[in-house]
Amino acid sequence: CVGRHNITPIIDQQAIKARCRYRMGTGMSFPANLVELTREGARIEGISRQLGPRDRLTISFGGLSAIDAEVQWIERGQSAHLRFLNPLYPAVHTFVIARLRGAHFEVRLPKPKPVVRACC
Repeated sequence: CVGRHNITPIIDQQAIKARCRYRMGTGMSFPANLVELTREGARIEGISRQLGPRDRLTISFGGLSAIDAEVQWIERGQSAHLRFLNPLYPAVHTFVIARLRGAHFEVRLPKPKPVVRACC
């Protein structure tokens, strides 16, 4: 008899290919490849430092400040699945995905109005 399993799909899971850096404590940062990003966490590949479940680290990518994360599990010693201690806001997640996929954003400020001065 096959038991029932509650499977919750991850709706905002996004496959991505981008460079990132991770750091444990105040130590040296290491490069890796960000290959999956959700609001709740990420998967990185090409880890150069031995990580273990429940290790705390910070990860930087997409122009964001360092994000606190915890290693959930390691796959074949080559990739790490991370859970963010504070999930990304939906708008931030959307912005970062777009930016990592090559979208460019610019801020346009309104043109200043000319100053009119009375003379004489």
